[in-house]
Amino acid sequence: MSEESSGGRPRTLTGKTVLDGFNQIDKPVATAGLLADVVNAPKRTVLRRLRELEEKGQVERWKVGSRAVVWWPTEQS
Repeated sequence: MSEESSGGRPRTLTGKTVLDGFNQIDKPVATAGLLADVVNAPKRTVLRRLRELEEKGQVERWKVGSRAVVWWPTEQS
């Protein structure tokens, strides 16, 4: 199955869109909230895509505070 449809509701936000969002940010890392603003999608959806991308090795994350997490694309992305 493609990333666009995994048997449930069609995805309106793809992992590629989230990865492209990193290119619109002038920093080496981003929060899910910032990416959500950039790609105009709910933060919760962006977090799901980021977790999927992390499982594929396309992004990494670092917990920088009690609740703060930053994400960045890997070299292979």
